[in-house]
Amino acid sequence: MINNIDFSELKNQYIRNEPYPHIIIDNFLEEKFCKDLEMCFPGHKEDFWLKYNNPVEKKLLYNKLDNIMPEKIKDTLLFLNDIHFLKKLEVLTNIGNLMSDPKFHGGGMHCTKRMGKLDVHVDYSLHPELKLERRINLILYLNSDWDKSYGGSLELWNKDMTKCVKSIEPKFNRAVIFNTTDISYHGHPSPLMCPENKCRKSLAWYYLTKPQKTVSERYRARFVARPSDPKDEKIEKFRKDRSELSKTKKLFDIE
Repeated sequence: MINNIDFSELKNQYIRNEPYPHIIIDNFLEEKFCKDLEMCFPGHKEDFWLKYNNPVEKKLLYNKLDNIMPEKIKDTLLFLNDIHFLKKLEVLTNIGNLMSDPKFHGGGMHCTKRMGKLDVHVDYSLHPELKLERRINLILYLNSDWDKSYGGSLELWNKDMTKCVKSIEPKFNRAVIFNTTDISYHGHPSPLMCPENKCRKSLAWYYLTKPQKTVSERYRARFVARPSDPKDEKIEKFRKDRSELSKTKKLFDIE
């Protein structure tokens, strides 16, 4: 399933990359297998998607390992949750005792259609159910016919939110792995300009450890504005409220 990748050779590059530890791995999976994943990935018009539609995120998500999720996608999600792959991630990231999330909280299948977006943010630090610390994100893109003009590149910002340090196109069979910390600002905040019949497809995994002594207690993602974003007090208030666990369900416009 996974191509022959020597994670130990990528370790130094991963740790030294700016603005925070990360790596981009093209041809991550065997090409035919990855093409099969793309072909069985559900369309954005299906009614089972969990739909987020608010000022900072317009996206579709599905993470239930049930009969709705295509079998091959389910198998892939579970394979990269297995201890054998966790050991490879530990070598790459130099983070020991990694654990996977069996319920894929916030992960699984992600789909963004035309005009969709995900504003720049840092992820939750503590899993709201398992109370473990989120340490690593892995995103795999499944867009073989994606044109650069559609947008949707993953932006990695510096800790001061003054500069986008890296912009990563969501190319087919490209995996992006990065540390999840208090300064790992990322997102694809500009509305997608893809045709109505297309969507930005990806799979997402999040890896955890027991909480470190220095961990911040953040149970929801914290969204921030880019320097170029217009000043809007209502949206800024939404960003603040969005990060508070007690208010989250009231704020989401989930269909």
